[in-house]
Amino acid sequence: MNVLVYVSDALRVDHLGCYGARFLNTRTIDELAAGGMRFDQAISAAPWTAPSTTSLVTGLYAHHHGYLHWDATLDPTIETVFRAFAAHGYEVGSFVFDRNYLFKDLPEANVLGTSETLDGAIAWLRAKRRQPFLLYFHSWATHMPYDVLHAERQDWLAAKQEVIDGIQSDSASALEALREQYRQAVERQSEVLVASLLEELAALGLRDNTLLVFTSDHGESWGERFADKTDVQGVYHMHGATLYDEIVQLPLVLSAPGRLEPAVVRSQVRSVDLVPTLLELADLPARETDGESLLHVEGDRPAVIAGTDRGRLTKLAVRMPPWKLILEVESGEEEAYRLDLDPREREPRDDVPPELRALLFAELESAERHELTAEEEAKVVKRLSDLGYL
Repeated sequence: MNVLVYVSDALRVDHLGCYGARFLNTRTIDELAAGGMRFDQAISAAPWTAPSTTSLVTGLYAHHHGYLHWDATLDPTIETVFRAFAAHGYEVGSFVFDRNYLFKDLPEANVLGTSETLDGAIAWLRAKRRQPFLLYFHSWATHMPYDVLHAERQDWLAAKQEVIDGIQSDSASALEALREQYRQAVERQSEVLVASLLEELAALGLRDNTLLVFTSDHGESWGERFADKTDVQGVYHMHGATLYDEIVQLPLVLSAPGRLEPAVVRSQVRSVDLVPTLLELADLPARETDGESLLHVEGDRPAVIAGTDRGRLTKLAVRMPPWKLILEVESGEEEAYRLDLDPREREPRDDVPPELRALLFAELESAERHELTAEEEAKVVKRLSDLGYL
């Protein structure tokens, strides 16, 4: 069985019809979900790309793999899904938004080119059609600024700043214009990019023996959590700075004709569950991860989420319905929410179950810690600034 993992960066679940959206057209993704397994509560291991994507491909929580910034070093003993599949004869290829960032020090990912168009991925599929393959495609079509190629750096940075200026203006019309741009980007993702890729799989005779995973690395916000909108200084304040559900809840769809029966899984699962699922579906040896296969979900699974700032672990949260508990690592301050009564996480509570707090502090004890030098932090800040996060 072939595997294609399609990651739509910064995609909110409430902007897909299969998750209840009614104001935009995502028919292709909705049909994919209707014919496969859709997970209603899938939770990311982190609120931004570097740590969250590393969790997607290792099956480890961000506070365990320790890849908390773009120049971090992933322990070479940690096996990725790329290495696991390549060791069993699969052709492996990745297409990413910028090879200077995603998987830049991970040769086993075999980054072959840009995901800003489908051309490279389609050419690769045509070349590998007669061999088992694992293709990872990480699209920035739904990452702000929308419909501006990241490769066009000056235009991209100018468009990014225009978005930030609009949020800082606290103008209702500017916010609605931004959301409309996002809606159009989501529609393009579904009806142009995903649709074209599915058409190509069908034309190559690959659709019936290919597992397609559609997901995201995190969600998105537009400054809603900031009372003073001028505090929104960069992409980090849209995703990265907080651990609320609009950022950490993911779309997750598995589609494998003839292998997976259509189903909707209401129980909570985690992004770290993807790797063991792919290994099981491909009949490859299981290995130890923080996740469990999505083929055997029985009740909610506790999800742990790591927040970072300039390469340091600054927040840790446990989400276990109906509760979420968020800890500020340095100050020890806590926020707790009852998600069933307060799904927008507006009313903090002080009656969190003690077992949830015990779980959170046990996870904190297990966290990888690396104190950055002043030189390392300056490098992290520059890289984040170059990418528009700061």
